[in-house]
Amino acid sequence: GHVWRAPPTSKAAGRPGMLALRLSASRALRRPLAQCVRLPTSAAAPVRRHLSTKPRASLPARFGAWYEECLDAYPLPTKMITSGILFSVGDVIGQLISKSQAEPGAAATPSIDGARLARATLYGGIFYPPVAHLHFNFLEWLVVTRWACSATTMPFVKMFMEQFVYWGWFSNAYYHAVLGTLQGMGPVQVYKRVEDTLWDTMKAQWAFWVPVQLLNFKFVPVRHQLNVVLVVSLVWTTFLSVAFPPAKLDDKE
Repeated sequence: GHVWRAPPTSKAAGRPGMLALRLSASRALRRPLAQCVRLPTSAAAPVRRHLSTKPRASLPARFGAWYEECLDAYPLPTKMITSGILFSVGDVIGQLISKSQAEPGAAATPSIDGARLARATLYGGIFYPPVAHLHFNFLEWLVVTRWACSATTMPFVKMFMEQFVYWGWFSNAYYHAVLGTLQGMGPVQVYKRVEDTLWDTMKAQWAFWVPVQLLNFKFVPVRHQLNVVLVVSLVWTTFLSVAFPPAKLDDKE
């Protein structure tokens, strides 16, 4: 008679263990790596943090980024604060140098003249930055936009215009006039102060600022050129503070 036979089955169906292994492998390939690799709780959290976060920037880099944001949002106030700080530091250094060079028998004076420091800070923080800000933007418009100077000649034209045509003369006369006024001088005394000091200041400025500004105009964007001047002015302000202190100017009157 008829003999019943079971329907044929695949090899995988005949081996349940093999089928389960293949299903497990297929699911594992579709799972994220973090679910496949089981770590202790104490070790898994640092690994996840390391994989999900970027390295923390250094303090100078964070400060530079914050300063750039301030410069973008508030360009003039940012430059005014920067300038006031640097001018005050330069005056303090100048006063300390002047005191160290005083003769042994000279009358004792305070290490820092507070009124003189306040005048330097006011000039650097209030009076100087607005006109300097306008100067650098005007010079960029004149030389680059209006005259369309090439990249090769632009630094030399800017330097010549700044140092020999108008800005050098104006900025140094402005410096001595403002400080003389803050010191309590009248118009005639202020005029005499400018007349007595301007030529000596200009000769020192040409020796110091011509190479600095050539490099500044060549390599630094306009929005940062005043900041370069302010940083380098730490040396220049110290020189002015030592070379033209209020006492020496008073003696000439």
